[in-house]
Amino acid sequence: MNPPPDGHGWTDIGYNFVVGEDGNAYMARGWTEIGAHTQGYNSVGIAICVIGNFNDRVPNDAALNKIKQLIQCGLDNGYISASYTLKGHRDVGNTDCPGQKLYDLIHSWPHYAAGTQHYGR
Repeated sequence: MNPPPDGHGWTDIGYNFVVGEDGNAYMARGWTEIGAHTQGYNSVGIAICVIGNFNDRVPNDAALNKIKQLIQCGLDNGYISASYTLKGHRDVGNTDCPGQKLYDLIHSWPHYAAGTQHYGR
């Protein structure tokens, strides 16, 4: 049974998954529910949020490894296409998220593409 909606009318947080520096992934909307994370892109993306402020440091290895494991899990189970494009939240919205240091790091990850390219916008 789903909890009652919050003030936005949501029954869960907007992200699909949340990752902690304890190395755990916490399921929010999961693989099959459309998120409410990036207006205009919710239906074409899976949002993985990392708990913390990453303006001055990157997440620890436990969190970074869990993000990569989640992506691989999505690929292995058909929830993420092999031709996926990796984005930082700020690539498609006016936000500081995911923090400058984490944003700089994901630029070096496979499948990263800046801006809204590959979304046809």
